[in-house]
Amino acid sequence: MLKILINVWYPIEKSNEVVEKFIEVEKFYPINSPLIKPLTTWESWATKTGIKGTGIFKVIKGKFKDTLNFFIRRLSMYAQDIEGYTFEIAASLPSKKGKTLIGKDLSEFLIPEDKNGT
Repeated sequence: MLKILINVWYPIEKSNEVVEKFIEVEKFYPINSPLIKPLTTWESWATKTGIKGTGIFKVIKGKFKDTLNFFIRRLSMYAQDIEGYTFEIAASLPSKKGKTLIGKDLSEFLIPEDKNGT
């Protein structure tokens, strides 16, 4: 089973901005999408530098590129608007597709948007 690990980090003082942004992002990339299958509950962790959020998601067979595209676009909305917000997307290593992320910039996995913005 191919899995994607999502890690995000942001300064504690940006927590309110992250919550506000969540409401906006949900309109474009809802986490209850049929594309997204959480394997773990999203968790937030206190760290020396702020907050870390993490979750693991199952990739639906044949939807690896679509799932990467979804998460890149979703998480980029936060990173573009919230200073100090960063994210990482990792795929399970035992899979051939997961290994394709090694050494790559995530922008290489974006699927061009159509005229409707999807």
